[in-house]
Formats: sequence, C-alpha cells, structure tokens
Amino acid sequence: MYKRIIISFLLLLMIFFVLPVNAGESSGEAGYQFLRTYSGARPSAMAGAFISFSGDIHSVYFNPAGLAEMNGRVASATYLNHILDFQSGFIAYAMPLKNLGNMAVSLNYMNYGELDETDSQGNELGTFSAGSFYLTSALSRKLNDNLMVGGSVKFIHSSIATYNSSAVAMDLGLIYHVPFIEDFTVGLGVFNLGTALSAFVDTKDPLPLNFVFGFSKPLEHLPLEYCVSINKYIDDDVQVNVGGEFTISKEIYLRLGYNSLGRNQKIGGGGDQFAGVSAGFGFEWQKYYLDYSLSSYGAIGYLNRLSFSYKF
Repeated sequence: MYKRIIISFLLLLMIFFVLPVNAGESSGEAGYQFLRTYSGARPSAMAGAFISFSGDIHSVYFNPAGLAEMNGRVASATYLNHILDFQSGFIAYAMPLKNLGNMAVSLNYMNYGELDETDSQGNELGTFSAGSFYLTSALSRKLNDNLMVGGSVKFIHSSIATYNSSAVAMDLGLIYHVPFIEDFTVGLGVFNLGTALSAFVDTKDPLPLNFVFGFSKPLEHLPLEYCVSINKYIDDDVQVNVGGEFTISKEIYLRLGYNSLGRNQKIGGGGDQFAGVSAGFGFEWQKYYLDYSLSSYGAIGYLNRLSFSYKF
C-alpha cells in the first residue's frame, strides 16, 4: 500500500510538470498570491527549500507530512516586514494526538495598510485598507520508520476596501527516508488545491496551485545539510530552490539559499546581483528557538523575518 501512495504522488507530479501552462496565462494570473509568501525564518533563510525537512512546526506550510516527526507540543510566531512596509505574521501550535499522529493549527495574515483611493482622473478620494489571512489545520502521521504522510485544510479570506473574497483549499504531502541511500530524504507535495467560495466582483479567481518535489541530505564530512526543491505553480514557470543549514554548534546554525525566481526580479538597479539570495541564522537554548532570515529581491528590496518558537 505504501508503494502505491508513493507511486501515485510521483505520477501526479510527472503529469503536472510536463503540462504546459494554460494558454493565455502568465505569472501571477492566479488569485490569492499571498499564499506564496513563506512562513518561518528558518525555511525562508534556505530559500524555501524545505519540502523534505521534518520535525519543524513550519512544515504546516511547507509540507504537512513533516509534522509527523515532531516531539511534544510546540508554539511559534513569525513577524515579516514585507516590501513597501506591508506587515505580515504567522502563528502556529502543534501537538501530538494519541493514535492519530501530530496535528497543527496556524494563522497567516498580511496587512497592506492604508492605500490612496483615486477616481479615473487621478483625483484623490481618500484612503482604503486591504488585507488577507488564512487559517490552516493539519494532520500528519508516520506510517513506518521511513514514510510520513500529511494533509491540511485552509480557509482563505481577502478584503480590499468594501470588497471581499474567500476560498477553501487543501495541501497534501509525503516524506520518505530512502532506506538504500544513507540519510537521503525525498519530499513531495501538492498545495493550494481548492476553489474560491466568493468573488471580489463577478469572477472567482483560481488559487495558485503548486506541485513540489525535493530532496535533502547531510554531507558526510561537513556539518551541512542541503536541500533542493522544484516548484511548479499552475500560473508560473518551474522554480528551483536550493538551501543549506550549517551547524556551528548544538545552539547555533547558519543558513543560506537561492531561489531561481531571482532572475525575474532584476530591474537594472543596485543589488540586482543578490536577487533570489537568502541567508539567516538560528539560536537554540533549552526549549527556546530564535531564527532570523533576510531574503533579497535585488534592487526591489529585502524581506526580514524573525521567528520565535517554544517547545513545551
């Protein structure tokens, strides 16, 4: 049965990756683009190459199957200072469920602040506010020593002035420790599989459906674990993320990553050479965890994330 699960996921990924983007679609055509904003400083420092990592509460976003190897209860909060000073955050709580596996709940929000409202002639009419959030409930289970599966459901809501839109979606993930390759782990997932419940005006926007495949492995003679992930959004080109975590000591970690979307973020200004690059560090002390990441959009700007987690 476990082999059938893995084969089914692989077939879905193969079909999706070879399908061309629908005619007339371009990058960003799907709605609810805030769903693509990463949660957590640790995964963000590795450019989101986190599909095959497990035992971290941020797996509720990157692959719900990874929650299966968490021990005990964990709470986490992340603050993100977005470009243009948009304010964003993430809070999550995970706990074991007897005979079921591990579960997690989380809230992601994005506050776009006050925006100027104008008429068709450019005359100022005042200001309006805009924001988005989504709630996630996830469940994961370890089927044997090597295979983990997980899924989550999400309720999504966006508002712009007096207009509102909502949607529901689900994520499905799998993580497999390959037994015949030492310390080699594979992760698979499909994300934002769902539909809009209501439209801002007349047309319901599609969700940014995403298929992800990746793998990770620690190096044999260096305290570095690397991960590579390949993402295919329904409305975008294939995206490759590469990241690594260097263990300085039991308490200190350094992280680095690169997102291939950086090549589309170069606008001919200073800092373009760093577009797509991310970096960060982490501190661990007893039951407390502090992580920071900096993600470059080249001349467009930087994203700063700060995460704090506590294990009960």
